[in-house]
Amino acid sequence: MKKIQLAIIIFLTGFTLFAVSPEKKQVPQAVKITENCSYFKLENGLTVFFAENHSVPLVYIEIAVKTGAITQNRQNAGLFHLYEHMMFKGNNLYPDSASVQKALKEMGTGSWNGTTGIECVNYFFTIPKQQLYTGLNFWNYAIRFPLMDENEFEVEKKVVISEIQGNISSPERTTGAFINSHLFKDAPWQLDPSGSVENVKNAKVSDLKKIKDTFYIPENAALFIGGDASLGEVYSIVKELFGNWENNGVKLTDIENTVEKQTKTPFEKPFLAVVPYDKMSKQFSQVSVYFRGPDADFEPEDTYAADLFHYYLGDPESDYTKAMVSDSTFLIPSSEYIGSGYSTRRRTGCTSFTCVMRSPEKELYSRAVKFLEKINLNLSELTLKDNIISQENRKKIIRRLKDDRIYETETATGLLSVLRYNWITNDMEYYKNYISNVEKVTDSDIRRYFNNYIHNKNPIIVVYVNPELYKASKTEYDKLGFVEITPEEAFWFNKK
Repeated sequence: MKKIQLAIIIFLTGFTLFAVSPEKKQVPQAVKITENCSYFKLENGLTVFFAENHSVPLVYIEIAVKTGAITQNRQNAGLFHLYEHMMFKGNNLYPDSASVQKALKEMGTGSWNGTTGIECVNYFFTIPKQQLYTGLNFWNYAIRFPLMDENEFEVEKKVVISEIQGNISSPERTTGAFINSHLFKDAPWQLDPSGSVENVKNAKVSDLKKIKDTFYIPENAALFIGGDASLGEVYSIVKELFGNWENNGVKLTDIENTVEKQTKTPFEKPFLAVVPYDKMSKQFSQVSVYFRGPDADFEPEDTYAADLFHYYLGDPESDYTKAMVSDSTFLIPSSEYIGSGYSTRRRTGCTSFTCVMRSPEKELYSRAVKFLEKINLNLSELTLKDNIISQENRKKIIRRLKDDRIYETETATGLLSVLRYNWITNDMEYYKNYISNVEKVTDSDIRRYFNNYIHNKNPIIVVYVNPELYKASKTEYDKLGFVEITPEEAFWFNKK
């Protein structure tokens, strides 16, 4: 499991306020992020990010809402995804899905879509620059005035149900659902954007209207605009179109209260699971260990230590990697076949360790358990050292981060995607000070992270093995207490 490294690849020298020259349209004080990128807020709370880039005559527009799986409850899980589908089914300006499709075509839209994720729902397209006003107006009507036609609604319910059923039949989705339903057992539906067939089948238009009125408000949303335009032009249009969007009396604390705080100790002992995985050859198997990690909402200071530590652990020359690869117990082919990572999320932070082992027919079940023991032993020894990460390695990590920043911010859309991730997961102060805070991480910070989230903690261990090899050794897996991952065991909606 690779770490999603969006939060640590931004080059940022600091936020400054800048004034707009008199010949340009008046813009309120805006926060400058990079030379060509800034953000501002309307009076209603809508945040607008703009990245100026005149290399091609195109403009990217995205509107994002801090909702999705994270704001679901057991009874409405899946309806936020259904709502996303209905955004393209007509509104007060384009009365049906055919009109919406016609408008997209006439704007010259190169690509368009919407997604529902764990912490965000977003909608986006790229259009010719002369369509900037039309494009922003398109999203203005789509986000604020959806028709929710009953006939379209019933048709789209069937589409969404088909997608859910497809997820259930996918081994990858099943395994992910199993991990989430056990590691985040307090509210596993808050990691499942698809939801349940039953919820979608029983959904009413009134349910979606409640979602709209509660979550689709300007204080809970942001616009991301990038390309061949100017800040003054963008501000003028956005204020005209979105300035009278209302918050419906909803407070951000009302939305925050829908999000569960997940336990940091989901297991009384290590939880063992096995996946008979038909894509796994008989020569190799994968073992993954998942711990609860720090949550950005509650332990932001620990996220810096986690990122720095796992960057180091992933180095082929790190003490951890060399010790694991040299241990004949695990038969790890090389340093390319072992890794670790930390995923920064608001309430569902996760730390993982993964390796590929040769000869899975040789007591893989016991080697998987020993892998956890070796992680604790190696990292305990490592964190007792002075200068856990040498200055040379620290410099190498920071240099890598800076290289990544340049790559990720080469285009307006690349920069905006990083900004959107940080807007959702953290806040602008976290974003602003991220690199300097990573550089400030001390040995004590790393030890605190290790002791709080890894050392002698109880994770879930998942073994991916060829089905024939699993069948031949099933009795031994059962003796050690391994649970076979099946759809019945994986999905939260199959359990009372």
